[in-house]
Amino acid sequence: RTGGKVLLEGPQSYWLSNAAEKFWDSGTSAQTCAAGMLAASRLNLTGLRTVVINIHKTPGSSRVGSGANPVAFVPQDFFAKVDAKKDDFDSMALDWRDVSGKFFASVQPNGIVEPREYANATGTYDLGVAMAAASCVHPAHSEFGVTSGRPRVVGFFDCVAHAEAMAAQGPYCSISAFDRGDDYDEYGLCIAYVFAHPDGKSMVSNGRVFEDGTIIKAGEQLPTQSILNYCHPIIRKVKGWRETPIFARSSWWTQRKAPIEFPQPICEMLDIIEHFTGTKVISIGNGPKGEEIIYIKRKADKANGGGPLKAEAKAKATAKATAKATAKA
Repeated sequence: RTGGKVLLEGPQSYWLSNAAEKFWDSGTSAQTCAAGMLAASRLNLTGLRTVVINIHKTPGSSRVGSGANPVAFVPQDFFAKVDAKKDDFDSMALDWRDVSGKFFASVQPNGIVEPREYANATGTYDLGVAMAAASCVHPAHSEFGVTSGRPRVVGFFDCVAHAEAMAAQGPYCSISAFDRGDDYDEYGLCIAYVFAHPDGKSMVSNGRVFEDGTIIKAGEQLPTQSILNYCHPIIRKVKGWRETPIFARSSWWTQRKAPIEFPQPICEMLDIIEHFTGTKVISIGNGPKGEEIIYIKRKADKANGGGPLKAEAKAKATAKATAKATAKA
């Protein structure tokens, strides 16, 4: 009534909504997408102008709970089944540089991760398990539940799932923890899934038949969870930016003067995400503090009067003016 602003922050993700067909048996009891949050707020929607900013986290995109997760380094329920804890990961004495280097080297030219083993003085492990454990205990990641202490399941940035979320409530997105990439020589983005049933069976979801080798591209409708259980990620690798760390308090970053141009690998990674998902990344996080966030202004924005939100508002105003002029004519 007074023209103020209201910020609604969703505690659950788009895919955990009770309206998400794909994960119906592993979601929550509420409608947790942006539209559901607005409805639950009981605000008078007729007087609102809304904008949705979707939040993602990468590198080390993580997820808790059950359900299919094609982009995870290990099956979603793997650590829960073996009751793994932080002490177990610490006892593996994993060398981050060695583990991550060998893991991303296992990504074949076709984008499929080749199953391999990793061995050190403490034992021999599946390479995916070693990568997941090394990611969880990495000082910049620390992916453990605050209450339970259980490890979160980490993996690649999922362009396929992100694209469907953007189609429903995009295009704006903010990616947190981007400074984690400061310690990667390489990273990977999932740009598609491939279906492969261990028994060679075909399955059907919403009228589409999935057989061994069926590709689910970013922008296509995701199949249901029973099929996602047999999907594997197709990875597009990008270089890291260890020589130009963007962490808010790193010497390289603090010596820059605004406006700061991103290192080329960051630009490439953002470009891939935007290309495959249809999103518009408006900011990235480069530290744990609230003010440690980088707002992105593209060079092309100067020509349209500011950032993407202003450009959209200007485009709508122009469209309205054109419509009025046409009506008068």
